[in-house]
Amino acid sequence: MKRITVSLPDELVEKIKRAAGGERQVSAYVATALEDYQERERLDEILAAWRDETPVPEETRRQVETELDQVGLTGSARPSGRMAG
Repeated sequence: MKRITVSLPDELVEKIKRAAGGERQVSAYVATALEDYQERERLDEILAAWRDETPVPEETRRQVETELDQVGLTGSARPSGRMAG
């Protein structure tokens, strides 16, 4: 385990503390959120490669992406504004 320091807007910090259930759970909450974000980013990479390499009818591709969006696994379900990576 490694400790790091990040700067966040005050309003965001308060939202994170409330969502995490208190200040003592913030690190675990943030770690889980970042792990989830990385998994979605990886899925986005896989889907991009799939689109580039696999001839799939546009209608089928849109249907699959819509279903993934609905369960929160692709970009349009993600909050606006991407983290720098």
